[in-house]
Amino acid sequence: MAQTSTLPAPIESESPAPSPTTTTLAAPQPLGLDLGAKKVDSRDALIGVAVLVVLAILFFVIKNAYANWRVRERVAPSRANASGWFLFLGLLMIAIMAVLAVLNSGQFLAPLYIAPLGGVAAISLVAWLMTFSAKR
Repeated sequence: MAQTSTLPAPIESESPAPSPTTTTLAAPQPLGLDLGAKKVDSRDALIGVAVLVVLAILFFVIKNAYANWRVRERVAPSRANASGWFLFLGLLMIAIMAVLAVLNSGQFLAPLYIAPLGGVAAISLVAWLMTFSAKR
């Protein structure tokens, strides 16, 4: 039993089809900057996390020294400790923003990342300043 088709036979063209790379036009980047094309690879992310861990340990030591200094200055220990934690949080948020900016400024300097981190840092540093002048 022979099958027959009602479809026409394929037409073979003499000219090759244009390649997609020759027909698409890329939008020019302003001033020759290629901001969003760089991806963060795992090595850079690991280095960034290691830098943040070292900075967090350093900021924790600074927090403890600051809280002890405030207690020696006749500030209530609970208030001195809270002031130290606000200082620690503010410094850590600023460090996170700096590390993200170094990793990929085109992606991580967007308001999606900077606004929450900057807001937490600003609130924390304002709270630190408010507890800085506290006495017993």
